[in-house]
Amino acid sequence: MTEVGILIRADLSSVVELLSASVDEIPLYSWVLGEHLSDRELRAWLAEILVRPYLNAGYVLGARESGRLVGALVWQPHDADLTPDGTPLLTPDDFVRVARIPGVRERLAAWLTSPQLPVPVPDAVNLRIAVVAPEARGGDTLVELVRRVERFCAETCRPYYAWTGSPRLREWFCSVWNATDFATVDFHGIALYGIESERPPRPARVELRQSRSSSPIV
Repeated sequence: MTEVGILIRADLSSVVELLSASVDEIPLYSWVLGEHLSDRELRAWLAEILVRPYLNAGYVLGARESGRLVGALVWQPHDADLTPDGTPLLTPDDFVRVARIPGVRERLAAWLTSPQLPVPVPDAVNLRIAVVAPEARGGDTLVELVRRVERFCAETCRPYYAWTGSPRLREWFCSVWNATDFATVDFHGIALYGIESERPPRPARVELRQSRSSSPIV
């Protein structure tokens, strides 16, 4: 049975391990690391800077099976306070190591300074990252994670949206969650697809499940 709940700071290492194992399946993050994609320490570094700010603010959901973390979803309401205790999202120290790595340094700078991806409507909830361990794909893990955000959106009458570089995940959201495309962006040769839900989202078509061969990442 899958148990879904809010992850806390003590879960950081588990989330980093889960996400870093799948970095090579995410076109955007694979591009950032480039020729260093196989470097486990760099993958863990990237995973940490991606999830830590949201974990500290309480915007990371986790799915566990038999006590083991097998899925995570990073999400963000447009009006979320990501620094409730004054903790900086990231600091210069987070980038000291990669600042000395040619290629990664330039691609990271290009990514961080690029224009923000379009938002379908100002109050939409952002599904920033979703990851499911390979052994948990093909079941209800991702459905259960997204369902928690869907409930929030239904209660606040907001839509949610996501950007993905995976055509299969784009198709999954459209078929299971009735999402629709709102934009496509070419980012350094990577096609990124923007999808949005209805306002409020319609419940998932529960008879459909995540394909075991699909990408686990938003």
